Amino acid sequence: MQKLIRKMQDKENKRITSGVPGFDNLVRGGFRENSVNVIIADPGCGKSTFCWQFCSIDPDSPALYVSLEQNLDAVLRDCRDIGLSRFEEKYRRGRMQFQVAFSEDSDMTSGEIGLRFFMSELPKHLEVIRETAEGYSGGIKIAIDPLTPLLLEIPDINHQRNAINRIFSSLRKIGTTVVTIEKGFGEALAKVPLFLSDSIIELEHIGLGGIYNRTINIRKFRGSAHSEAPQPIGFEKEKGLSVYDISND
Repeated sequence: MQKLIRKMQDKENKRITSGVPGFDNLVRGGFRENSVNVIIADPGCGKSTFCWQFCSIDPDSPALYVSLEQNLDAVLRDCRDIGLSRFEEKYRRGRMQFQVAFSEDSDMTSGEIGLRFFMSELPKHLEVIRETAEGYSGGIKIAIDPLTPLLLEIPDINHQRNAINRIFSSLRKIGTTVVTIEKGFGEALAKVPLFLSDSIIELEHIGLGGIYNRTINIRKFRGSAHSEAPQPIGFEKEKGLSVYDISND
């Protein structure tokens, strides 16, 4: 019986590293397996950087990066500019699939393309993706950056809730996901994914200098205790985002 209890506890306690130094300590080891985690912030706070670090921290585990705004060349250029070479290296090695929901040659909006991908195309390949992810804790690593254009395509709140619920359910079946939402459009637009997600992480850039110039605040983290106060974060080239350790301050 004790062995069974320990096995159940081990299964419940499995965590997926975020790739952001110091963050995992705030949430007892990282993201829960097969969870959907929302990062909400204004521009320039580090939403995309968080996604890049999350997808590329493990060079061998499979990853899916879905961009609803930038094309592949733009994302790779941005990663090079901040010194996150491991993102491009993983992509070049074929360990990361890049899905673009933006096209200058299409009359469709990025939200329409993204909605078609998640509602029609992705469900057709769930079983194949599942098989690919077998043997990797938490399945594949998935980043959606940002989800905002898709939300703008579904103004009716009931239809939006149904669509986001179906999308999040599909994502949980195949892996562990980080989703970004642009705060500038208002919390009303973000209300449904915030409610349906497993965690909410808010990034802020106050712009006044000092250790709390940039902060990270965990507003929700299902099934786990977590830090409840804003924590200072910093950015360094070649390292990206990291959470400062203020335990001794």
